[in-house]
Amino acid sequence: MSLRSILESIQKLVILLKQIWLILSSGIRAKLAWFTGVLIAITILALSLLTVKQQTEILTESYEKQAAVSRNFIASLVLEIENISQNLIRIEEFRNRIAKQREELKKYRTQTVTEEQKSVSLFGFKTNLFGTLGKETIKKNVDTFYSTYLTGNEVSILEKKTSDQLDQAGKHPLSDYEWRSLQAIAKTFVEAEATSLSILSQLRDPNRKFQVSERSKLETKLLTSEKTAQKSRSQIDQTIAKIFASTRKRKLEELGLDTNLFRIQTFPILSNNTNEVPEASFDTKIIDPNTILSKLDSHEKLNKALKESIASFTKSIVSANIGSTAAITWNEREIQSLHAPLFKNPSSTKRAQNLYLIRSNLGIFHQVVKEDLEITKTIQSIIPKLRGRIGSLRKAKPPIPPYKDSEFKKLYVIYNDAIEKRNQSFELLALEQKILNEDFEIKESLRSTRDSALEDRILLKFKTDLSEYDKYYANDEDLKFYRSRWKAIRQWISEANSETPKEPLKKLFPDGTFAHSRSEAEEILWKLDSLPLYGEDNQTLSREVLASNFSGLIRTLVDRTEGIHEIERNRNQVIFSAISICFFSILLAVFISGVVVQKIKQIISSAEDVGRGNLAVVFEHGGNDEFGNLTVSLNQMVSGLRERDKMRGVLGNMVDPVVVGEALKDLDALKRGSEKVITAFFSDIAGFSSISEKLKPYELASLLNEYLSAMTTILKRYEGVLDKYIGDAIVGIFNAPVDVEEHCLKAVYASLEMRTRLEELKKVWREKQQYVPDVYSMSFRIGLNTGMSKVGFMGTEALASYTMMGDTVNLAARLEAAGKDYGVCILASDAVYEIVKEKVFARKLDLVRVKGKSTVVVLYEIISKLGDESDEDREFVNYYEEGLFAYINRYWNDAIQKLKLAENVRGKKDHACTILHDRCQAYLESPPPSDWDGVFTRTHK
Repeated sequence: MSLRSILESIQKLVILLKQIWLILSSGIRAKLAWFTGVLIAITILALSLLTVKQQTEILTESYEKQAAVSRNFIASLVLEIENISQNLIRIEEFRNRIAKQREELKKYRTQTVTEEQKSVSLFGFKTNLFGTLGKETIKKNVDTFYSTYLTGNEVSILEKKTSDQLDQAGKHPLSDYEWRSLQAIAKTFVEAEATSLSILSQLRDPNRKFQVSERSKLETKLLTSEKTAQKSRSQIDQTIAKIFASTRKRKLEELGLDTNLFRIQTFPILSNNTNEVPEASFDTKIIDPNTILSKLDSHEKLNKALKESIASFTKSIVSANIGSTAAITWNEREIQSLHAPLFKNPSSTKRAQNLYLIRSNLGIFHQVVKEDLEITKTIQSIIPKLRGRIGSLRKAKPPIPPYKDSEFKKLYVIYNDAIEKRNQSFELLALEQKILNEDFEIKESLRSTRDSALEDRILLKFKTDLSEYDKYYANDEDLKFYRSRWKAIRQWISEANSETPKEPLKKLFPDGTFAHSRSEAEEILWKLDSLPLYGEDNQTLSREVLASNFSGLIRTLVDRTEGIHEIERNRNQVIFSAISICFFSILLAVFISGVVVQKIKQIISSAEDVGRGNLAVVFEHGGNDEFGNLTVSLNQMVSGLRERDKMRGVLGNMVDPVVVGEALKDLDALKRGSEKVITAFFSDIAGFSSISEKLKPYELASLLNEYLSAMTTILKRYEGVLDKYIGDAIVGIFNAPVDVEEHCLKAVYASLEMRTRLEELKKVWREKQQYVPDVYSMSFRIGLNTGMSKVGFMGTEALASYTMMGDTVNLAARLEAAGKDYGVCILASDAVYEIVKEKVFARKLDLVRVKGKSTVVVLYEIISKLGDESDEDREFVNYYEEGLFAYINRYWNDAIQKLKLAENVRGKKDHACTILHDRCQAYLESPPPSDWDGVFTRTHK
């Protein structure tokens, strides 16, 4: 095959494709086809996108469910690890606190003085030699109620329990070296955190002033301490996690955790949290370090989402359940991070969460919550009294134990009565309402959250019991047991017999040891009891408990690669199907619409004839469907157009086309009339009666037609509406019946152009020697006024015309007539001048009162557009207005002089100058009365 034949084949193919494209892209047929195809395609695509979104959500939910069991186990494991970490830290804090508190409490000791016989030691026996040695004074410091504190024995118990836990957690018992290493790291953490808190206290002290260098040094030290604390805490957690990892790996495998798909990490929340990303306290990487996910060390987007989640949980710990998520592509893998909060003390946490969940739907508990609030207010009023009384007892010499003070005991009787009343209100509700199981759990959360949180805060528990919450509801015996423990704690605090717990109380809590003295526990008790269950601000019980229990965040990294790829394959398949269906639908629509299009084309052809002005067209009947109805309606429309065309032709020769157009739209509105601001235009040819007498009838008709046509054309060009012709006079309206922007200015510009056009006409007539010589010097007068006027069709039902009426119109007519007296062409009122003064050059002519009116009208002669005036015009107007000013102010001679100067500038007589000159002469001979205001009253129209 030759090159030429190949090119010809390509050319034919291109032509064929163009023809196909022409068919598919032009006319309603193509639009229907494209619309059908695109609609189907968009619908399928929208459904596919929705499906993809749903599949992605389902995939995420599926991964969430797969990881949930393992994550719950890891959460419990992390709580156990954190519990050991906290205990290690608390051991060091405990040591420091015991030493510090015992030192601070020494001031509450008392001193006893006794006299004893002096004695000596002889041969290993003590003897006073029958009193011959005399007596000596002995002074001793004795502990009081307030000077006692927790003993080092508490630390030893906690150390033993913690060490035993670590021995049981690993495959092998913990060596002394490993134990001392953990203690050393914990001590470093405690010291670093104490340093951070001390520096922060100094920096935030408003009474302390620092130099720049000193502040900078403290801030650097603070940052170092915070990093040391964070690093130490991570070392503790990671060391303990490694001990647990060896024994917990099999459990995770049994739970079905696929470490190839999931990597679970936990991150602690430190009290002095820096802006840096915290190190993970636990990571399933230590269980299986060889997976792909284990190689993902750090990623900016993941770190950002982690910090945002921590900030979100910290800020809204009550309502936040799911933190920020992030999806990244790493090593061609699709990774998603899921975040969830981690709480310690699961028993009080669960109760606090229950409180929050029912906050907006209390139902049967509404009244008891209201009673609880009133009791809380009572407790809030008692606490300051108790605190003040204890302070007084401490300061007494010697200090008085609270249990010996009747006032203290009386206050606690009131306090305990309030607590008992609160508990009874819940029990009474249970009896009255016959509470079911699900409501019983809510009722108990409302009742027992404070007690559960109190236990969690004052005890150092050796291990976290995740089943403690469920045990409480298991049976009545367990419920009574837990309540008895809480009651014992409250009795220890309120009876105040000892600052340290006694053995009977300790035996009730074999799984922990008391970490606070009675006074410290009392402050915690007051804090919890004084918080309302619900309130308008953040100071509520649920927020306080959850914020206190919030200890970290769990991040689950999910490898979604296979799932995402499967979704993408499904999406691509759906898109391909959508495109295929789209093209098939287009072709089918083209075929089906062909029949419809033929009828439409016939209608279009006839409609185009109508559009070209052929109103004799008859649309062929389109059948019994919608096309048939359409052709009937179109024929009726054409018939109406023929009638309207006839009417418009008749009216167009009699009434202004603008009025005709508005009448066709809404004749009733024009008949009703309206009142609006308009500019009234009156013009008249000066001395036309004498001119008309000298003309033959056909000449008169020709002259008027030529003149009126020229002037009316200008009127229409400036959007004026012709009201009527009165002989040679023209009456026009601006801004009615349709609104016209700057109608007043347009009326003035139209008047100036008419004056110019008349001069052009006279020049042509003179050159052609048309009409009579008087026509060559013909002039007209124009009167302009603006203001409110009544406009509309006025007359009888049988015969009416669109016109204007009112004082505004009458004044415009009188201004046109006054132009003859002043010898000016265009005379306007002050209302017009105030609107157009920035655009036209005018002469202030006179101040008058028209016949029958008391209102003063300032007359202005419109000379030209601003900028078109000559130097002579400006000089003339300047002299004239100075003369008018002198005239108004009774300086008759000055006025006469200025008026003469004005006439000299113009070089001819000026009617207005003559009028003012004559008035000045008259007033020189016969001055006006003292109340004369310079206004001339016209006695004729």
